[in-house]
This record gives sequence, C-alpha cells and structure tokens, in this order.
Amino acid sequence: MKVFSKFLVISIGLVAIAGCASNNFYVPRVPAKVQAQLLDYFEQPNNKVFVLAVDPSGDYAYGVDFGKATLKEAIQAATEMCDANRKTHGIFAKSYIYAINDKTVYEEMIRKAHNDTK
Repeated sequence: MKVFSKFLVISIGLVAIAGCASNNFYVPRVPAKVQAQLLDYFEQPNNKVFVLAVDPSGDYAYGVDFGKATLKEAIQAATEMCDANRKTHGIFAKSYIYAINDKTVYEEMIRKAHNDTK
C-alpha cells in the first residue's frame, strides 16, 4: 500500500508540473445564437469590433460596435457593452475580442492572454 501511495503522490506531482508547463488552453465554443449575430456583424462597415465572453456553462455576453471614427473607439465601446451585459446576466468569464473588422481573432486573443499569465 505504501508503494501505491508513493506512486500516486509522484504521479499527481508530475501531472501538476506538466499541466503548468502545458501550452494547452481552453477556447470556449461560440454559442449558436452568437453565430447568428456574427452574420449581421460581418455585414457592418469597418472600424467594427465584436467582443465575447462565454462561461463554461455556455451562458454568454457580447458587445459589438461599428462605424466609429477609429478602431480604438470601437474596441472601447464594444468592450464596455460586453462588460455591462456580463454584469447584467451574471457572466463571470473574461471577455475577449472575437473579431476586428473582418478578421476573427478570438483564439489568438485567448492564446495571448494565456501566455501573458505564465
């Protein structure tokens, strides 16, 4: 039994160390209702941004803005909208930019945030 206990402790330790060094990260699945909103988003004029927060349960909040004088203004407005929706609907997940203009950057933004926390 002592051998098994030692093996178990060592195994858990190795898994913990390997997990910390892993480049794996979780990218939440985009809910179907959000995908419908994205169809509308991609039809809007440039200087547009779509921000998304998805809880592991699938609950979500998003913010969108377009047609601003600058992309920076659109990012700020969409982020503020998403944060307000997160608060209203009790979404605890962090928000990430899903798209900037017509480029999807969701996974890239999550990867960057994951790497910045190491």
